[in-house]
Amino acid sequence: MTTEITVRPLSERSAFHAALDACERNDFSYRSTVDYHQLPQSGNVAHQATPTAVLVTATDIDVLGEWLYVMGGTVTTVDLPSGQTAWTLRTTTWSDSPKFPPVPVLVTVVLVTGTSVMHEIAAAVAA
Repeated sequence: MTTEITVRPLSERSAFHAALDACERNDFSYRSTVDYHQLPQSGNVAHQATPTAVLVTATDIDVLGEWLYVMGGTVTTVDLPSGQTAWTLRTTTWSDSPKFPPVPVLVTVVLVTGTSVMHEIAAAVAA
């Protein structure tokens, strides 16, 4: 006796709900990390959870420095045509539970090109 198994792709509705669930899990992981490690979260910081990562935008390079100091990671820079440079730290959320694995976090700050930054941030720039 042979049994055929048919695998059906998720419907658009199911895929949408799966993406929303992933965003909520990632947002929870981000907020837990911020609360547990007392990382900057208000004023000049905004975040958005996506299904695969959390995007953080700040107006103060010290926010990126705090994340780097506490969570580690690598920094990349991109020169923008407007005379600005985007500094982005790639790190992860903190977790002590297999139910909530670490989530990629990208912390970005835009500065005027040539602005001096802390030595630790400059040293973390990926070669």
